[in-house]
Amino acid sequence: MNPLNHVAIIMDGNGRWGLKHKNSRNAGHKAGINTVEKIIKASIKKKIKYLTLYAFSTENWKRPKKEIKYLFYLLEYFLNKRIEEFHKQNIRLNVIGDKKFSKKLNQLLKFVELKTSQNNKLQVNLALNYGSKSEIINTIKKMIKNKKKINEKKFFQQFINKKYT
Repeated sequence: MNPLNHVAIIMDGNGRWGLKHKNSRNAGHKAGINTVEKIIKASIKKKIKYLTLYAFSTENWKRPKKEIKYLFYLLEYFLNKRIEEFHKQNIRLNVIGDKKFSKKLNQLLKFVELKTSQNNKLQVNLALNYGSKSEIINTIKKMIKNKKKINEKKFFQQFINKKYT
C-alpha cells in the first residue's frame, strides 16, 4: 500500500511554456494534455487513489476569449478521446467547481462522471471554474443557510414542547 494517497496539481505555466518553446500559448496547453496523460499513468503505477488537477480557475475567465475557447476545445477533445480508456482502466472522473459551462460541455462532463462513477482504481478530480474567493463565499452562504435551518428547527421544537407538554 502506498502511503501517498492523494496528489493535487495546479496546472499552471503551460501557456508560458508554449510561448517560450513554441511561440504559442495554445501549443503549451496542448502539451499540458500530454503531461496529464503521463501523470495519470504514473498515479496508477504508484497506486495513488486520488489525483486532483486544478485545471481552470475562476481567474482564468480573464484570459482572451480565443484562448478560453481553445482550452475548452482541448478538454472536450481529451474527454471524448479518453473516456473509454478511463473506463477500461477503472478510473473515475469527478468534476469539482462551479459547473457553469456550455450545455454541450456540461452534458459531456455529466456523461463522463456517470460512466466512470463505479470505477475505483484512481479517482481523478478535475477542478474547473474554481476559486478560493468563491469557495469562501459559498461556504459562508451554506453556513448561514444551515444556521437558519437549525434556528428554525429549534424554534419549532421549542414551540411543540411548550404547547404539548
